[in-house]
Amino acid sequence: MNSFRKRPPPPWQRLSDAPQHPVGPARRRFPQAGGGVEPPARYLRAFDGAGDREIHGRESDRRRSDAGVQMRRPPSAMDRMRRSPMRHGVMGLAVVGAATPLAIARSNQMRNDPAHERQISIMPEINPLAAGKVTEHAVGQAWRDANVAVEEDKSSAKEAVIKRNIERYKEYTIPRDLAESIYEIALEEDIDPDMAFGLVRTESAFKNSATSHVGAVGLTQLMPATARWLQPGVTTRDLRNPDTNLRIGFKYLAELIDKYDGDKELALLAYNRGPGTVDRVLKRGGNPDNGYPDMVLRDATPRH
Repeated sequence: MNSFRKRPPPPWQRLSDAPQHPVGPARRRFPQAGGGVEPPARYLRAFDGAGDREIHGRESDRRRSDAGVQMRRPPSAMDRMRRSPMRHGVMGLAVVGAATPLAIARSNQMRNDPAHERQISIMPEINPLAAGKVTEHAVGQAWRDANVAVEEDKSSAKEAVIKRNIERYKEYTIPRDLAESIYEIALEEDIDPDMAFGLVRTESAFKNSATSHVGAVGLTQLMPATARWLQPGVTTRDLRNPDTNLRIGFKYLAELIDKYDGDKELALLAYNRGPGTVDRVLKRGGNPDNGYPDMVLRDATPRH
């Protein structure tokens, strides 16, 4: 006779050290059913009070009052940080971590400045970082000083670029408000401000009223169809607004720079000749250069 090996019982019939307990509707209606034996924590669900137990089966520290009422211990600082890290500690640690080096650098600068030696020696409390004490006031002051320094650097850089380009193109007598618009919108569209000034000078000689024989309009000489592709609904009248014209024109140039993998000269050629023409010439192995990049980037004589 063939002997057949006895199959093991299915999983739901196997004996287990874990106590049996009801599931589904019976469990929700009679959570203590099943012989009064408390099931392991891993079988608990949220509606059975699993929040009072840890995930891996270890019971949390619970206390009971004299009357037998179950009491929860208050959440610890670590629990609060886990639940809301942005409100309880992590943001504060990040601010202190970023501001402390700045505060220390500021302190060292003041300490090494002869003008402050007498004040620090007489009143050391005005510079607690020099004595190795980091206070909330010192960190806040360092943070404010750093922000002021950054804003001053941005303002200085802006002023330097504007002055340089006004002097560079002094024969065009660029209005100050137009120069500021070119600078700010170029940065917003991720365009080098010097190249932006060169583009406007080459295209329109900084004249918003400029119109080409093929219908290109405004400071950046946008074709209305191209402008509508970049900003649906824009009209030719809208392109007479200097800020609108600059924004769409610089956005178009940024798109072309991305198309040609950061090659600014190819992007400028496509801006002038059209990307389709440049692509066809490149596909045939030719050179699409017509001198336009030199006009924008290197102040060659433009052909308006």
